[in-house]
Amino acid sequence: MKVIEQTNRRGFTLLELLAAILVMSIISAVVLPVITSASESYSTTRDVRERTERMTYAIDRISRIIRQAPIGSGDAGIGIQSATSQSLVFTDGTGFDHVDNEIRMRVPGYDPATLCADIDSLEIAYFADDGVTSTLATPAETHRVVVTLTNNELRMSIVAHPRVWIGQQGGS
Repeated sequence: MKVIEQTNRRGFTLLELLAAILVMSIISAVVLPVITSASESYSTTRDVRERTERMTYAIDRISRIIRQAPIGSGDAGIGIQSATSQSLVFTDGTGFDHVDNEIRMRVPGYDPATLCADIDSLEIAYFADDGVTSTLATPAETHRVVVTLTNNELRMSIVAHPRVWIGQQGGS
């Protein structure tokens, strides 16, 4: 009589393999949308953060330019060469403007430097010391300047007070 040795086979049966594939497919179907959503969220957050940082830098520089405004002729008021809702230029040549979706800083003797690109709008409002009366017609009397930058849905505003009024009569 012949003795048949039985060997221990190790491995998966076809049924076990199909069950494992099914379980992995279900897990993938649940996890993939979560990973995709997290990736899109990260990308959007990174874009908003970068735009915020660029706009914050520009608005900080703009507020410094306004605070350092030169004194006007006759040692009274602010020395403003031109003031519009899109630009502000002082008599010393410093200032800023919005051209071709860029906020540009003006420095005497140099070409305008880009402070921030991809800006949809720049709005500049000029107010008297009461904070309500517009001084666009008489910019030398401006005590407060409100600057608003807009990029897509992101909007930033500042109120800057020129230091030139410190020590002048009628200053605040």
